[in-house]
Amino acid sequence: MTFNIEFESPDRIEGKEGRSKLLATQSELYQVLKRLKQAIKTRYEVKPDRMDLHIEVTRQRNDPAFRKKAEEVHQTTIDLSDESNWGFLGKAFVLWTPEVLGYGRTHITIAFFGNYPKPTLDALQQMITLVVDSQ
Repeated sequence: MTFNIEFESPDRIEGKEGRSKLLATQSELYQVLKRLKQAIKTRYEVKPDRMDLHIEVTRQRNDPAFRKKAEEVHQTTIDLSDESNWGFLGKAFVLWTPEVLGYGRTHITIAFFGNYPKPTLDALQQMITLVVDSQ
């Protein structure tokens, strides 16, 4: 199932968004990912979120190309049923999102396990299927 990536305010930097863009809370993608996060939290121990669902698009604060990089990702589509779009980045379970010039492949952190036991990717894939299919 495909969804558009929509940012809350694609043309300006808000609050904590020094290197990242917050997903639009009214978007379908945000709603599905929020349900997935909740499902994971009910079954596994995860670290608390430091920031709402977002995509980091640059490694430096005050990057003059920040807006351009955010626009590269805004309104692109992502297929949540494509298993290759999901994976682990260290101790975080992420949804891989488009590549940004000068940054590389971006991602949305769904759950950060820290020192808690990390479930298998297969177990998380089953949860994704349940949540996406109930959409």
